Amino acid sequence: MPLRPGVIPPSVLRANGPPPEVLRQWSDALAAAGLYSEALEVHPALERVDIVRQAELAVLAGIHTTALELLHELAAGKSERTRRTVAPLAKERPVSPWLNLLSRVAELLAGTGDLAAVQAVAEGMPSSAGQDWIVALAAVSVGDLVAAAPLARSAREGGCRDLRMLTIAAADHARLGEYQQALDLTGQAQRIALPDEDPAALTVHVLQRCGFGDAARALAMAGVGDGTLSPAFRTDWKAAATAIGAGGLAMLGQRVRAHAKRADRRIERKVREAEAIADYDLTCRCYGSGGWIGPGRQFYLQNHLHELLPAPVAGLGARLMICRLTSLTFLDLMSREITLPVPSSPPTSVLNPDADEARPTPGMGVSLGLALPA
Repeated sequence: MPLRPGVIPPSVLRANGPPPEVLRQWSDALAAAGLYSEALEVHPALERVDIVRQAELAVLAGIHTTALELLHELAAGKSERTRRTVAPLAKERPVSPWLNLLSRVAELLAGTGDLAAVQAVAEGMPSSAGQDWIVALAAVSVGDLVAAAPLARSAREGGCRDLRMLTIAAADHARLGEYQQALDLTGQAQRIALPDEDPAALTVHVLQRCGFGDAARALAMAGVGDGTLSPAFRTDWKAAATAIGAGGLAMLGQRVRAHAKRADRRIERKVREAEAIADYDLTCRCYGSGGWIGPGRQFYLQNHLHELLPAPVAGLGARLMICRLTSLTFLDLMSREITLPVPSSPPTSVLNPDADEARPTPGMGVSLGLALPA
């Protein structure tokens, strides 16, 4: 429940910044929105479980050098923050299969590993959304769409909301000539994408990287010619088609037909005008909100929310905002054009320093299954 209206949460106003318990929650919120690099930057690094989480985030963000450094520190277990707690008579704890899998994936991303090693470790582990997520990213990084696609679908079914899983599954549909299904999945990714993300281009890139150039061009042209898509989504497909040389007379023909549909364009314009009017509505929409994406959020932020802290986390281009009606707090990342709801007080549960490392942490998969509104 929110605090009493008008009450500023004291935990985030400390001189040395928000407490680690709050920063962990903020990191999870950022990761849920697909901001893995930012989540890594925010997450504290005090306990062994923190370093495990940071290693996961580094792999998800594709920062393999940081991932390998963290995983090496965990394997050694000699630093103050990664030292294991072992009973006096117990034998040395075996290497965690989850950390082993993360290490193999990080090596693959660094160019020193191979997919077979990743798959061998994964086969010996209980299946989970987090595991399928990581292995799918590894497979597509080396151009194996056939191996990546079923894992991406499984991760998605398990609750993973990484839009890369949608684009991998969409690329697989296009590989099979199922272009409408591919456009539907890419459309889902477009609706939850950040302003600096382009799922159409990413889907085309996956197809090209995996050796399906013809399917990439055919999918791009299918997107250009799909009159049911919004103007913005069709623009993305036109850019993708042009980038891979799928323009020419076919593209010109699509543009001519698009200009002929003046009635449709008038309807689309009215819809956009209605959406613009909604952007200027200052009715409080904070309680229960999943956040806001894009430049249209600025009027609401500037006129309804209030800046609580200009830089709550050093090095992170974000400001902490508060709604004085509900006392709910939001982290606004200006450069990424996204505003997320974040807690302003520590959780009731206590961090477990001896958490099981045999499987992904709760931050992987279902528990962070969050889709923001377009």
